[in-house]
Amino acid sequence: MKRQYCVGMDLGGTNVRLGIVDSRGQVLRRRRVKMARFVSKAELSDWLGMILGEFISANRDFPPPKAAVVGFAGPTRSSAGTVYYAPNVGRFTHIDVGRRLERALGLPVVVENDANCAALGEFWRGRGRGAKSLFLFTLGTGIGGSFVIDGDVWRGEDGIAGEIGHTVVMAGGPRCSCGKSGCLEALVSATAIVRDYREATRGRAVAASAGGAAGALTAKAVVDLAREGDRAARAVVRRASWALGIGIANVFHLLNPEVILIGGGVSRAGSFLIRPAVEEARRLVFPPLRARVKVKRTALGDDAGILGAAYLGFRP
Repeated sequence: MKRQYCVGMDLGGTNVRLGIVDSRGQVLRRRRVKMARFVSKAELSDWLGMILGEFISANRDFPPPKAAVVGFAGPTRSSAGTVYYAPNVGRFTHIDVGRRLERALGLPVVVENDANCAALGEFWRGRGRGAKSLFLFTLGTGIGGSFVIDGDVWRGEDGIAGEIGHTVVMAGGPRCSCGKSGCLEALVSATAIVRDYREATRGRAVAASAGGAAGALTAKAVVDLAREGDRAARAVVRRASWALGIGIANVFHLLNPEVILIGGGVSRAGSFLIRPAVEEARRLVFPPLRARVKVKRTALGDDAGILGAAYLGFRP
């Protein structure tokens, strides 16, 4: 069978990643672009069309792609090529991006939630291989989630199943980008960790070993400070682990997946963040089933979303 190619785009809140992927699941070319800010839905769609078009043109040594698949940071209606809501990219609603991109590129375009793409990537080529069911938490600028059963994403009636980041885990908690208070995203995302540390320290300077001044603070810097013994950072990371543990326990009770995967930039905090979260989750689930809570870090890193997007492009 002749090898086919797809273009995968992983549209996060901070970065946009693109890749040329073949039907064997190899990422052959990559590009990363900083996410821009937009004043209108049309401007967003035009920018995505430009980035995709430039990437395809720069890789004409490959045959024309079978499809372009965009993993979008926000709840999507994949069957219609629309994005309901983009809280991390201008907070637009009802973005008809699929058809606009098809007209601009002249090839089939699939629009999917970015967490769904990452979960499918891990199912296809990563830590989810061989699992009958998995749930993925993506911890980044925001928090996404996806439930995969036998290689298919469970999207729900309106296409938004898996939006674990916008489940409330702390009534009356911090304000979330979606407008509610106490969402998991408002407690565990990179944005939340940085905000909480700044509030706890009133913006005081951060040690040079952890990334410089507070104006350039990152979630990784906060975790590094916690490892070094900074009390405020430890309190912030401890609360994030507690909230993530509640999220894991809720997923286990509601969906009972074979494995739960943790990915995204915040997951790189490793066991310092994740181990206490798993301990909290096991404390909260039914006692006879505590040992059945299987949590793993993802294996594919930044390639997960690109590979999962391509996986969708190759399917009939």
